[in-house]
Amino acid sequence: MPQAERDKNYVKVFVLYLLWNIDAPLEFETVNDIVTADGYVGYFDFAECFAELVDKGHVETLTGEGGETLYRITQKGINVAENLSGDIFSEIRERSLKSALRVISFRERRAELRYECIDVPDAEGGGYSVTCAVFEHGRPTCSVTVKVDSKERADAIRKNFHEHPEAIYRGALALLLGDMNFIF
Repeated sequence: MPQAERDKNYVKVFVLYLLWNIDAPLEFETVNDIVTADGYVGYFDFAECFAELVDKGHVETLTGEGGETLYRITQKGINVAENLSGDIFSEIRERSLKSALRVISFRERRAELRYECIDVPDAEGGGYSVTCAVFEHGRPTCSVTVKVDSKERADAIRKNFHEHPEAIYRGALALLLGDMNFIF
């Protein structure tokens, strides 16, 4: 089997493994977010493989209460995931499943991540004022504003915040409560 075909098969098994473990109907955007969360799979590879999984009956489409299209793994897809998910490195499986569950948890709670970066004028010390906030049901549950000296640091904060919002929330809360064991 050519390498490209083998790679596509790994992506398909990876998608099925995540859907099997989540075991809930999801919108396409959510499936995309959970599969691409850790960067192991890119959007175009995901989209191509996901379409094939739907076409072959490994994933079925449903209509949600609001008329939205949802996707759920079928028994055929579960059989593949059960038999072939061992081919995915356990570290990748575990990390990706944690990321997927975090995405689902945030979606279920209707959590929204907000990031703002403001260029601070030189007259006020220069740099960037960066705000990262988590809102649930339209209300802020966590908001942190820091000043950094470079755009690179502001971009690093944005990336880390979007990849690990719950860890940042737990860390900030631990520090505010005086739990220094969290850091050390």
